[in-house]
Order: sequence, then C-alpha cells, then structure tokens
Amino acid sequence: MIDGDDLKAMRKNAGISQELMAKKLECDRKTISNYEQGVSDIKSKQLFRWLMLCKIDTRSLLNQIKSVGGDLSSNSSEIKDDE
Repeated sequence: MIDGDDLKAMRKNAGISQELMAKKLECDRKTISNYEQGVSDIKSKQLFRWLMLCKIDTRSLLNQIKSVGGDLSSNSSEIKDDE
C-alpha cells in the first residue's frame, strides 16, 4: 500500500523536514527516518496524521478500508481460525 518511499515523497512535496514531522508526530527524527527507509512500520494513527500534515486527501483511502471491512464482515463465516 504505502511504503517508506511514498512517505518520504509526501513529506518532501509538502515541504516538511524530518525534524518538523517528528515534532508533529511526537517522536524523534530517527523514527521518521526508519519509517522512510522501511526499517520500521508506521502505526496507523501516525500514518493518518502524516497524511493530514502532508495535505493528502484521505477519503479514497478511508473508502477502501470501509470496503475491505464490509467484505470481511460478509465473509466472516467462511474464515477459520487456522487460516
């Protein structure tokens, strides 16, 4: 879906430094670097804050999530514990 290169491109296109992004996300600059290099996975809460700070329209992403959620709930009877 969204990888470290995407995060970095969004941040740079928004004119936000790693230091400022770290301050806004209440973490350190190394954490931002780790997200962008793919060393660490970004938490969903921080991802949505990142998208908002970069002025990315999240409506289509939220619609996709809702769609997947609807698909999962309709297929929940088919899912078994060992899958």
